[in-house]
Amino acid sequence: MHAAFFDGKEIKYDDNYPDPKPGESLVRVSLAGICGTDLEILDGYMAYIGVLGHEFVGVVEQSQNRDLVGKRVVGEINAGCNKCDSCKKGMQR
Repeated sequence: MHAAFFDGKEIKYDDNYPDPKPGESLVRVSLAGICGTDLEILDGYMAYIGVLGHEFVGVVEQSQNRDLVGKRVVGEINAGCNKCDSCKKGMQR
């Protein structure tokens, strides 16, 4: 599986993506949207190193939960930390 990521200067491709850790799943992305924030990051809006295109749909390739393998999923870009007061009250932002 290939991963495209931004190293802070340019987009690079990595064929050596790690296996999922316990509690994680590996998703083969079918389609990803590039939003305004992604484009602003490429223009130097803020320092960022990582995968762009956080709005995506794909299929679970590997998971400890066998019921998930083969399922179509979408990315949740607004995941909470589960540590702050808002998250503890169930109001993740």
